Amino acid sequence: MKRLRPLLLAVALSVAASLAALALYLAPPGVATFGNRVADYVFVNQALLLIEQHDPLRALGYRPIDIDAVSDKLVLIRIDEESIDNAKAGLPAWPYPRSIYGTLLAKLHAAGARTVAFDVDFLDPSTDPTQDAAFARGLRGMPTVLPFVLNTTLNGRIGVEPVEPNLAPFTAKQGFSTVEGSGILLGQPLVITAGSARYDSFASAAVEAYTGKSIAVESGSRGRFGNTAIPLNGDGVMYLLPFREFVSQDIDQRVGAQQATVRFVLGISLADVMTESTADLSQLVSGKLVVVGATAQALGDFVTTPAGRFPGVFSNLRFMDQLLRGRFITPAPRALDIALIFLLPLLLSVLVTYGSALRNLALCLGIVALYVVFASFFYAKTLYWLDVVHVASAMLGATLLVAVQRIVRESSDRRMVTNLFGMHVSPAIVDDILKQDDPSSALALTGKKVKATIFYSDIRGFTAMSETMTPEAIYAQLNEYFEEMCAIIFAYGGYVDKFIGDCVMAVFSAPYQRPDDAANAVRAAVAQQKKIAELAAKWKAEGKREFTVGMGINTGDVVMGNLGASSRMNYTVIGDNVNLAARLYNVAKAGEIIISDYTYREVKEFVVAEEREAVTVKGKKDPIAIYNILDIKGTEATNV
Repeated sequence: MKRLRPLLLAVALSVAASLAALALYLAPPGVATFGNRVADYVFVNQALLLIEQHDPLRALGYRPIDIDAVSDKLVLIRIDEESIDNAKAGLPAWPYPRSIYGTLLAKLHAAGARTVAFDVDFLDPSTDPTQDAAFARGLRGMPTVLPFVLNTTLNGRIGVEPVEPNLAPFTAKQGFSTVEGSGILLGQPLVITAGSARYDSFASAAVEAYTGKSIAVESGSRGRFGNTAIPLNGDGVMYLLPFREFVSQDIDQRVGAQQATVRFVLGISLADVMTESTADLSQLVSGKLVVVGATAQALGDFVTTPAGRFPGVFSNLRFMDQLLRGRFITPAPRALDIALIFLLPLLLSVLVTYGSALRNLALCLGIVALYVVFASFFYAKTLYWLDVVHVASAMLGATLLVAVQRIVRESSDRRMVTNLFGMHVSPAIVDDILKQDDPSSALALTGKKVKATIFYSDIRGFTAMSETMTPEAIYAQLNEYFEEMCAIIFAYGGYVDKFIGDCVMAVFSAPYQRPDDAANAVRAAVAQQKKIAELAAKWKAEGKREFTVGMGINTGDVVMGNLGASSRMNYTVIGDNVNLAARLYNVAKAGEIIISDYTYREVKEFVVAEEREAVTVKGKKDPIAIYNILDIKGTEATNV
């Protein structure tokens, strides 16, 4: 259960990160625009624009959607700065009298245009009735689409501002040109229905008039144009494919749109059309759907798209281009996006929970980057829109939350282990414990059977010596002695189990055993005896009492673990082999290191030892062979 606890916490943090991302994913377009679906739409389309213009990718065989491919069915006539108040072209100041549009339609009809769509509102009657009549004559001779305005009334009903009645009867079709005026233009409904009334979008009406094919909305997620299926966003909206503007002049900042058009449609200024010969104009517009719209900055007809702020006619041209080419953005099913928002962060939270924190964190960040790159390139290739912003943010959030939680947890474990062992074991052992996935498991109130080497040392004649010393002097000398002895034990990987008066008990090694534990225990004992001799010479020079120490060492199976209560515990060893080590230090005389036969078998190759008379100890049926260590052989000599 302790092993599962970090995983369960990681899952909970992952779900929290996913829920936060889901809330942004489901937010309405006008809410939390910094991170809602609008932000994701902008991200994938900015990625598309960036990827599409990098030729080296094509050299590698990658072919993204060519968003700039020029349409062979569309032509734009720009009402630009050059066209406003241009007497040479026969154009008066804006707004034009409607007879100008009648003249334009007659000229386009003569040049062979198939359909004309005006992205210009004609909602009010002209002050001069002859102007409407002149425009109406042009409408009779040229199939023309005019826009009208839809709005929502205070009671939630759809309000219509229709095309001027003097013109409406002569149109081929009509469509609403209203677009969302705030935020980013994501798309536009193909059709809006209100009761029995049906309202086509301006782009839908223009394409229907041009092709003779009808557009139908079968559901909020699916439309149809002839035999072509149109993916929609769930609310009947067709997403806008981004586009880039083409400006013939080399300017850093737009100061006007007179030279501007879009790359995917051939454009010509209205001023040029009015002065162009019919033959020359025919080469441009014959058989085409001609769209007339304002691009002049002074006219203020602009919308904001993922690529920037552009004349509104550009977006309508793009909608028409998408319908005519059958090129649509396909949003992934909401269920798939939500599944990714929850499952991928969950995977990363599991990855970062165990193992090397730094390595796994780097791996998780790499997976996030890989997902973003994959989704972006997949979109640029297929226009299939997998959510990126919310999936990636959930992945990052889950990864970082679990990483922070793990840092906090491991810091707590580190403090717990350090507090329990730091005063008793070597720093190497503490570090070894802290490297474990669950360091706290080493501190559980459980025991395990292991092979260990037990060391005891005891000051000879300490009781008699202490009777002639002050308590302050006893503590000072003992602490100096213990300081040196513990340093040597730690240096050889030992664990100081406890101090019993003037006796030191140590274990080699805990909590993890090594093959050379017995050898290290003997080396430590020899080093201690040498250090005690140095201390004795120092104390004698200082006029202090000298003492000698007897030591006992035994190797064998013991039970190792935390012993005590949850509020107070001691990491220790128990068993017959611990008792044997305790008996041996009592056998040892001043300055001797007595080891059992079990220990001698593991160290005999590098020690100088003499065998002593076997001893019988409590709990053992047969006498135990023992040895007194005299020194370490050759290059194994101890220097601490």
